[in-house]
Amino acid sequence: MRKIVTKLTILSLLIPTISFAYSIDKAIMLNDHGLKQESKTELIAVIFSRAATKSKAHAYYLLGGIAFDENKISTALESWTTLSKKYPKSRHASLVKDRIKELSEIVGESAKESIENVVALSYLRHGDFWSKGKDSTFTIDSSWIPKVESATKWYDKVISEFPNSTASKIAYQDKIRTILGWKDRGKYGSSHGIKESFVTYMPILLETFKAFEKEHPNASTLQAFRYQIAQTYWSEKDFTKTKEWLNKIITVAGEGDSFYKDTAQRRLLNVEY
Repeated sequence: MRKIVTKLTILSLLIPTISFAYSIDKAIMLNDHGLKQESKTELIAVIFSRAATKSKAHAYYLLGGIAFDENKISTALESWTTLSKKYPKSRHASLVKDRIKELSEIVGESAKESIENVVALSYLRHGDFWSKGKDSTFTIDSSWIPKVESATKWYDKVISEFPNSTASKIAYQDKIRTILGWKDRGKYGSSHGIKESFVTYMPILLETFKAFEKEHPNASTLQAFRYQIAQTYWSEKDFTKTKEWLNKIITVAGEGDSFYKDTAQRRLLNVEY
């Protein structure tokens, strides 16, 4: 009888551990499906569980990333600062500890600081009362600053520092979109990228796309960008190059049917105008 009771007792102790196990993988999946709050709850549970140090460091890292995506900059920096202090030798700490100050400067905020002196805190609140209208976010006058070059500088940093990563793929995509260009709103809005100068930016676009294609050959956006390149040539009435890029889309698509293959075939029926 004692043996049976002992076995049942041990089993009852094991069941809660199994049932309430918290997982980094589960948190990542929740976040990927837009369940950010549930993901954060899971990550916090990992931190307060008996998980390995590696998992806790990873949880702090991901919590900071989610907060950053939600534009909660102070919260993100607080998570990453805690990560760097608690687990300084972890791989995830090495990813953020040298960038905390840089991120703070870029977004114009810093991690929250606690004021221990009550008198000093009261003085600060008095000042805040009279300056309620002040802007807590820094603004930047971007007049005469080349936006395309300023943007691509940061995309290039991601590409060079984090090669063959998801971040690199996103950076390539955003860089290509930036080079394709845009026109500012308003009657006298400035044009940027290829919309400003085809001659200047088209070679940069082709070079960037070639590098993107090499590093991320399975990226789902490759066909879309090939069509954008063909369309850009079409806008310049370079019909030879237009046909060349449309045929690339069809060749890459192979025997199967797809949206961009079908669109390319339809455009080839009437390229010149």
